[in-house]
Amino acid sequence: MNPSAVGGDFYLWELAKGLAKLGNNVTIVCSSFQGSKQREVIDGVEFVRLKGVWSLPFKILKLYLKRLRGNFDIIVEEAIGGQRFPFFCSVYVKEPLVVVWHQKHDRIFHEQYSYPVAVVLSFFEFFQARLYRKRTIINPSRGAKEKLAVLGFDRESIRVIYDGVGGLFDNAKMSEERENVIVWLGKVRRYKRPDHAIMALAEVAKKTGENYRLVVAGKVSEIDADYVDELRDLAERLGVSDNVEFRFNISEAEKLSLLERARVLVQPSPVEGFSIVVMEANRCGTPVVASDGVPGDVVIDNYNGLVYPYGDIEEFSAALTKLLKNKQVWTKLSKNAFSWAQNFTWESSATKFNHVLGDIVSLREV
Repeated sequence: MNPSAVGGDFYLWELAKGLAKLGNNVTIVCSSFQGSKQREVIDGVEFVRLKGVWSLPFKILKLYLKRLRGNFDIIVEEAIGGQRFPFFCSVYVKEPLVVVWHQKHDRIFHEQYSYPVAVVLSFFEFFQARLYRKRTIINPSRGAKEKLAVLGFDRESIRVIYDGVGGLFDNAKMSEERENVIVWLGKVRRYKRPDHAIMALAEVAKKTGENYRLVVAGKVSEIDADYVDELRDLAERLGVSDNVEFRFNISEAEKLSLLERARVLVQPSPVEGFSIVVMEANRCGTPVVASDGVPGDVVIDNYNGLVYPYGDIEEFSAALTKLLKNKQVWTKLSKNAFSWAQNFTWESSATKFNHVLGDIVSLREV
């Protein structure tokens, strides 16, 4: 079998590596970056990198017509995501097309952009979904699957393949010796709501009178570069600037160390298809406080974390206070979190993905 991944992110990259280990020939077509090679093989996966951002869909179409068409058994496309124009492979690809669609985006659009822009983007997503409604859809959680079905996809065509935890996190250490640190981790974008974490920290400080520290860590998105200044101003206005630390572009080793030492990870996003940082924290025995925008099959309330209604800062801070002040609750959730995270591995995800692709190829041959 020769599946080709068109586009892609960390999720697709891990699945591609897994497919290669299982004996498949895998090619990833994606955008180039400064200093990147146009073609190379990494971990058994061939990369073909094309220059440009807005022109990328047209260059992929040209590449497909010249080289890819007829030479692959399956093409896998990340249909929507990131800061790029969609590829619309469903319009021209003749081979079986498998589509990665992480979550329904309308709520993200409304959190990130002005109302008119959000309405246009939401309509565009619905229109795009119509183009893909007869394709096999890959989605990272059952919770996200149910929301995707609203876009008109047949539930039977949506296959759930969870994210996994691997790399350095395979050797994560679980310990009850923790610092009074709360972690927000991810790409710093408005819709990810790190501002809610700062507001919740201020409420916790009022309720407990203790100096807990919030670390906002991850990568700053170019589109939201000025947002960091707004977060600093917010912390200043709320009187917690001395308790908020910003750490950007951290390595995997630094991320692991941070999660092993932290008492709680917070995930206040309105929508998550899965939330890999939640499972990485759980792998370290670190429980989470997550909004109900995180799928219920990823964070189980009062098992591996506590769940609150998205945007309710009072409930958010109450859940945080419960985990920070009640050692018995923290210990129970920490042990459960560590155990729960063992269920999510990239090996098992790649094996399931391989079976899905194999079934499609077999059906086509029949």
